[in-house]
Amino acid sequence: MEREDTKPWYRQFWPWFIIALPASAVVAGLTTVWIAMQTTDSLVVASEDGVRNATDRHLLAERLAAELDVTALVEINPETRIVSAVVRSRDLAALPATLEFELSHPAFANRDQQVTLSRAMDDSDGNPVWVGHFLSIPSGRFYAVLKAGDDWRVSAEWQGETSLMLPAGGTGDDDGR
Repeated sequence: MEREDTKPWYRQFWPWFIIALPASAVVAGLTTVWIAMQTTDSLVVASEDGVRNATDRHLLAERLAAELDVTALVEINPETRIVSAVVRSRDLAALPATLEFELSHPAFANRDQQVTLSRAMDDSDGNPVWVGHFLSIPSGRFYAVLKAGDDWRVSAEWQGETSLMLPAGGTGDDDGR
């Protein structure tokens, strides 16, 4: 009887194919561990007094904006990078000198941008207007928040449009999230 296969095992295709499958899983697992160690979890925003207290403050500020019926129209000029916000409210007694406008990326905190808007003038309807300036306008999907310190805040989802309505008590999208 004569042997057909005279090559040693390490010169065969199938043993290396079988070894390559678990080896690739080990390499992928180590790569995942390396990526996890190099990045931070930017989805959780912590403050000095803890994550829960920061969330409670945000909820209280949004509830106050709903009670005051605060709505804002934010205009972003892509050529000049000027941001203007017209705020309407039925019960807003004291108008702040500055507002904070934040664009928060859903996944990466290093893409977040914040602009301080200063009180400029009133529009033709007598509504107060605040104006600020972006250094660069981001592209993509962001959460937009306009707030007056810790008093009130309104938010919506921004996807690059030049005009954005931020209603009281909601994010401005149709499904009510």
